[in-house]
Amino acid sequence: MRDEELRNEVIGLRRKIHMYPELGFREYRTSQLVEDYLHDIGIKTWRIGKTGVVGEIDNGGHKRVALRADMDALPIQEENDVPYKSQIPGVMHACGHDAHTAMLLVAARVLSSVDFEGKLRFIF
Repeated sequence: MRDEELRNEVIGLRRKIHMYPELGFREYRTSQLVEDYLHDIGIKTWRIGKTGVVGEIDNGGHKRVALRADMDALPIQEENDVPYKSQIPGVMHACGHDAHTAMLLVAARVLSSVDFEGKLRFIF
């Protein structure tokens, strides 16, 4: 993908996540979005804890790299007037975790095509 396409992918994912914020250990919709996205780009996943997701690319070898992003939102009423504002009363991504999740998903897409001998893990 070109840089502009990747940028638009991050923005689209961030807005989708932003619209449906979930408090910690209640990120069921977000976890499903993460898992589906990773599956769609060919990355193996498994669940951890209550709502966590791990994706892994295993290209053999001994090197290991892990990247992590939080997914939870805060119990705050969103007052912004944007088309992608929170649809959940009293909950909003005021912390940037929506952006962190979107950026890590797109990083996983990019890294899935990099020649790396080892394991890459994406922890959400």
